[in-house]
Amino acid sequence: MTKLKVFFADCQTRPDYNMLDKLEHIFEELGLNDSIKAGEKVMIKTHFGLYGNTNYIRPAYVRKLVDLVRAAGGFPFVADTASLAYGNERPYGGRTTAPEYLMRAALNGFTQGTLGAPMVIADGYWGVDIYDVDIDGEHIQSVPVAAATLNCDKVILLTHAKFHHMGIAASIKNMGVGMVGKRGKAAVHCPDGMQISQEKCKGVGCSECIPVCPVRCIEVSDTVKIDWDQCVSCGHCASICSNKVGAKAIFMPWSGKDMALRVVENALGVTKSIGHDKFYYLNLAIDISDHCDCVGFGATLVMHDIGTLGSTDPVAVDHATLQAMQGATLNTESSVDQSEFDSLAKRSEAIFEHGLKMGLGTTNYELVKLSWEKTE
Repeated sequence: MTKLKVFFADCQTRPDYNMLDKLEHIFEELGLNDSIKAGEKVMIKTHFGLYGNTNYIRPAYVRKLVDLVRAAGGFPFVADTASLAYGNERPYGGRTTAPEYLMRAALNGFTQGTLGAPMVIADGYWGVDIYDVDIDGEHIQSVPVAAATLNCDKVILLTHAKFHHMGIAASIKNMGVGMVGKRGKAAVHCPDGMQISQEKCKGVGCSECIPVCPVRCIEVSDTVKIDWDQCVSCGHCASICSNKVGAKAIFMPWSGKDMALRVVENALGVTKSIGHDKFYYLNLAIDISDHCDCVGFGATLVMHDIGTLGSTDPVAVDHATLQAMQGATLNTESSVDQSEFDSLAKRSEAIFEHGLKMGLGTTNYELVKLSWEKTE
């Protein structure tokens, strides 16, 4: 049986083999030229970044993939999902509804014109357009997969590989947070759910929470009431109440409890939605910081650029990405010193261990280093 491969192209470039050429090389090595059939719908899942952050993936990489998919005969579209919080500018503001996020994406250079393909917020206007996929997880039993995924013949995840307090943030996080609706995001960040301190509610004179509820399950009289049977856990009301009104009558504690494990389980539900074999993973290990692209600033980079890695297995490609990062020299001007880096790498082990346990992927792979001469 052929061993699973992870393809790696470093950042050493030349006029006839630049970073976009290397992306194309990996695309071909993954067999996408042949596997994409005429007319197939192909989602390119990426992250458009928050305005003020300058470390996000450049639109040129996305455009390259769009052109490759179209040349193979597919119908490409570019997608991300809406974010949880509502009403606060930083670090997560501006991505709560589809129109807001598309406007913010345009500020970062992502438009249908620059990408050459439609842009879709995959979980709809409010971020609650989902399809539930049942899994046998330790923490999650139902994953709210972004509905647009269901209409795809292929999904290519183009991920900015970096770090997060849970460890490496790459393809698994791009799926487990970035391809689920807001209930799935809440299950990762706020597993204890929304809570109410009714005595803090300002009553009908405020009622700012009502118009941001996508299912209108909130009533306000002398205090606030939520129909929990109808609630979709979007957190809009909590964000408005805490960040705009300042009352904190409705709030969502961001505990991050078992976060890495929950991200893995969400990712499993995403792959299960249309089948593991429909997904392809490309990690751009460049502009590597210790913050997500959803923060409103570009954090100092942890190390020099590593390169691009690709595989058909999310655990393998993330594991190989971390291995490559561990061989790099740290930037002495970064806030991440060797001790903190070692801690981030150690925390990443939980991602891989749970990924193996849940059947999301494997760490048994062959790393294939690509040269400028394409493999025949």
